Amino acid sequence: MLKSRLEGQLNGDYQRLRGLAAMLATEPDMAQARFAGIAAKVLEGETAIRHIAAAPSLVVSLLHPMKGNESAIGLDYNKNAAQRAAAHRVRDSGDMVLAGPVDLVQGGSGFIYRLPIFTGTGAEREFWGILSAVVETGTLYAGTGVNGGSGLDIALTGQDGTGAAGLQFFGSPGILSDDPVLMDINLPAGTWQLAARPQGGWQEQPANVWQLRFALLAAGTLIVFPTFLAGRLSAARQTAIGKLRRREAELEAVSRRLEIAVKTSKVGIWECDAENQRVSWDSRMHELYGVPEDQGPLTGQAWNDRLHPEDRGRVAEALQAAEQGNTHFASEFRILLEDGTVKHIRALASPFTDARGREWMIGVNWNVSEDVRLREELIRANQTLSERNSELNQGKQALEQAHAELQKQQAELHRLSLVAKHASDSIILTDADRRILWVNDAFTRATGFQAADAIGQTPSELLDGPGTDAGVIREMNRHKDLGIRYHNEVLNYTKTGDEVWFDTNIVPVTSADGSVDLIIGIERDITHSKQRERELAEAKLEAEQADRAKSEFLANMSHEIRTPMNGIIGMADLLTEADLPPDEMQNVETIRSSAQALLKIINDILDLSRLEAGKFSISAEDFKLRDCISSATNLFRPKAQEKGLLLEVSYAEGLPERMHGDDGRLRQILVNLIGNAVKFTAEGKIAVRVSHAPDDPYCLVIEVEDSGIGISENQARHIFDRFTQADAATTKAFGGTGLGLTISSMLAKRMGGGISVMSELGQGSCFRMELQFAPACRAPEKVLPPSLETVPQLGPCRVLLAEDNQTNRLLIRKYLRGQPVELTEAANGRAAVDMCKDLQPDIILMDMSMPVLDGIGATREIRSLPIRQPVIVALTANAFASDQQACLEAGMDHFLAKPVKKAVLLHTLAELLAETAAPQKPRASA
Repeated sequence: MLKSRLEGQLNGDYQRLRGLAAMLATEPDMAQARFAGIAAKVLEGETAIRHIAAAPSLVVSLLHPMKGNESAIGLDYNKNAAQRAAAHRVRDSGDMVLAGPVDLVQGGSGFIYRLPIFTGTGAEREFWGILSAVVETGTLYAGTGVNGGSGLDIALTGQDGTGAAGLQFFGSPGILSDDPVLMDINLPAGTWQLAARPQGGWQEQPANVWQLRFALLAAGTLIVFPTFLAGRLSAARQTAIGKLRRREAELEAVSRRLEIAVKTSKVGIWECDAENQRVSWDSRMHELYGVPEDQGPLTGQAWNDRLHPEDRGRVAEALQAAEQGNTHFASEFRILLEDGTVKHIRALASPFTDARGREWMIGVNWNVSEDVRLREELIRANQTLSERNSELNQGKQALEQAHAELQKQQAELHRLSLVAKHASDSIILTDADRRILWVNDAFTRATGFQAADAIGQTPSELLDGPGTDAGVIREMNRHKDLGIRYHNEVLNYTKTGDEVWFDTNIVPVTSADGSVDLIIGIERDITHSKQRERELAEAKLEAEQADRAKSEFLANMSHEIRTPMNGIIGMADLLTEADLPPDEMQNVETIRSSAQALLKIINDILDLSRLEAGKFSISAEDFKLRDCISSATNLFRPKAQEKGLLLEVSYAEGLPERMHGDDGRLRQILVNLIGNAVKFTAEGKIAVRVSHAPDDPYCLVIEVEDSGIGISENQARHIFDRFTQADAATTKAFGGTGLGLTISSMLAKRMGGGISVMSELGQGSCFRMELQFAPACRAPEKVLPPSLETVPQLGPCRVLLAEDNQTNRLLIRKYLRGQPVELTEAANGRAAVDMCKDLQPDIILMDMSMPVLDGIGATREIRSLPIRQPVIVALTANAFASDQQACLEAGMDHFLAKPVKKAVLLHTLAELLAETAAPQKPRASA
C-alpha cells in the first residue's frame, strides 16, 4: 500500500510537470503572469506539489504561488551549496532529478523535482534552464501514510533518488539494522528503498523458542516450498492449499495496487459481456460521464447519444469493428455532458475469454481534456514561434540574457574586473552619474591616462576635445540615463592631445526598479581603421575624378575627331556622286574606306569605354532572327567574293522566326566575327551556323568557322584581351586595333552569354557565341523600312543650320543642294536664337558644341520663345548616349551623330516634315 501510494503520487505529479516544461520549451520568454496561470492549472486536483518555479540559466525568476515565497525569487542554484550539485546534474545529464529532502529557502524541508528545459532542435538545441517543483515532506508523508497509521515503523533510503546505496532521509536508523522488510520505490528517475518492521520492533524471543522455531520451520517449509515450485512452474496450477493461499494473497496485493493505481490515475474501467451485451462501469466511469451510480451505466443508444455528433459515427464504427473482429479498440473522442460540458476521452479496450469460455471486452476511459488543451496551446505556440524570424529571436534572447546576466552580476564586479583588466579593449566602469569608478590597463595604453587620473571624472571631461561630436555625446548620455544600450564611433583625445577614434559600446546595468546602477563602457581603438577609411575615400574620389577626366577626354576626342571626319566622309560621298575618271574615283574610294576605318576605331574605343563604365545600354525589342543575321552577313559578301571566298549561312531546325532582345548588339557582334573571318582568310570558305540549345530554342548558338590563318593555343588564351591580336606580324599584315573581339565578348556577357574559340594554327578558327534571348512580345508588323539607296525629295521648308565649323556648314549646304529648302546659317547658338525669332524656321539643325551659347542652351531658349516652335534636330559629334539624352531633355526632337551621311540626313528631314504636316496639337511655348 505504501509503495503504491508513493509511486502513484510521485509519478502522477511528474507527468503534470512534463506538460508545463514542454510549454516553457516552446515559449522561453514566458512572463510571470502567464506562468502563474498555467502553473495554477497544474496544481489543480490531488497533488503533493506546493510550489513551482522556473530558473532560466539556473536563477529562479518565475514562481507560483508567489505569496509567501517571495524570498525564493533570485535564488541562484550555482551559489546555493545545498542545491548546486543536483541542479548541475540536471543541466549536464539532461535528465529529470528528484532531489531531497532539502532545506527550503521559505522554511521547512521538501523534495524538489528538477526537469531540464532545452530550446531549439538539432544543432540549435541549447540549455534554457530548469523547472523545479517543491513537494513538502510533511504533505507527502501524510498523504501516503508514511508517517503513521499503518502500524509499522518506516525508513526511507536513497536521498536524491540514489536507491539502496544512498543516504537514509526518513525514519530511525535502527530500523535498517532490525532485519526490516525491504521494497524499492520506483521514481520517475531513480529509486528509493522502503524498509518496514512492526511498530516497536520484532517481538522478544519467547520461552518455547525451540518449539516456535520448529513451528516456524514447518510453516516456512509449507510456504517456501510451494513458492519455489510456483516460481519454477508458474504455468501449472498447484492444488496445494499453501500455494493457493499465497497466490490469493499476491492477487489481493496486486488487486489492491491496481485499485490504488486506478484511483490515482483517475482512469475509468468498463466491461461488456459479448454474448448478452451486459455492461458494467466502475465509479470513475460514472464520474467521467456525469451519470449517478444508482442509474447504472450508459449502454447502447444512450451511450451513443452522449458522444459528440462529429465523433459519433467514427467511434461507433471502430468499436463495432473491434467487437466483430475480436481485436483491440483504441480511439479518442469527445462526449457532451447534460450541462453542455465537453470532455475529451481517450479509450482503450481489448477482448478476452474467461475461464468459462465467455467472450468479454474490457476497456478503460480517461479524461484527456487537459492534455488536448495543452497540446492545442503547444501547437499554437509552435505556430507563433515558427512565424518569428529565428535570427531576430535569437538575437533578442542573446541581448536579454546578456542584460539579465549583467544585472545579476553586480555583486561580482570585482571578479569581472580581473578579466577586464587584461582585455585588449578599453573598459570603463562608471556610476549612475557617469563618474568613472574603474578603468583597465588597455584604457591607459590607448589614452595615456592612469587610473588615478580618470577615477572621479566623467569620460567627457577626460577625453572630449574640439573635434568631438557634441551630438553623439548628448545621445550617448541620454541612453546612459535611460538605461539603454548604445553603440557609436567617437573621436576622443589622448593625454598628449593626439586624436584617437574609439568604437564605443555602452551597456547600462539596471536594478530591479529600472534605475541605472552601473554603466560599462567598452572602447576599441579604430584610429588606424578610420585612417584607412579616409585613404579609401580619397582614393575613390581620385578614381572618380580620373574616370570623369577620362570621360571628358573621350567626349572631347570624339567631338574633335568626328567634326573633321564629318567633312571628310561627307565630301567623299559627294565626290562619288560626281562623274569622275576611274583613277580619281579610286582615290575617292580610298579616302572613304580610310575614313570609315578611322571611324570604326573611334567607335570601338568609345564602346569599350562605355562597357567598362557600365553605361553601355542593352535595348530589347522584337526582331526577325534571319533578317538580322542576313543583314550582317551581306555586308561582307562583296569582300568575300572579291577574295574568292565562299560565305555560307545555315539555320538549324526549330529556330524561332522572331525573338525579343537587342538585335543591334547581335548584329554588332556578328559584324566583328564575320569581318575577322573574311579579313584573316585568304582561300577556302567561311561558314556561319545558327542553332539553339537543346532545351531552350531562345538560347541562340552561332558558330563562325573559317579556313584562315588560325591561332595557337597560347594566343587563344589572350585573344579576347583588349588591344590584343595573335601577334605583331598579324597586326602589321592585317591591321586593326584588337578591340573588336574584346567588345564582342563583353557584349555577349552583358546579353547573358559568352564567346569561345577553337583554333589550330594554320588550320582556321571557329568562334562559338551563345546569347540568351526571350520570346517575341508582339505579333509581327508588316512595316517596310525606308530605303537609304534612294534620295528623297523634300518639300518646301525653311531650315536654320546652327554650326560653328565652316566645313560642316559647307557640307550641309551641298547635301541640301537641289532641294526646295531655304537654308540659313548661324555660327553660334546665340545667333541661332536671334535668327529663330525673325525667320521662324520649320527645322533647326543644331550642333551641341558652339561658342557664345552651346546647342543645349540655345534649344532651351528657343523652346521658351512665344513663337511657332520648330523641329530641332541635334547634329553633333558628341556620340555618347548621355549626350543624346541631354539633347532630348533640353527639347530637341531628333539626334544625328556625326559623321552623317547625305541619305540619312535627307530621309530624317523628310520624315520630320511629314510628321509636322500631319494635324497635331501645337507645342507648348512660353
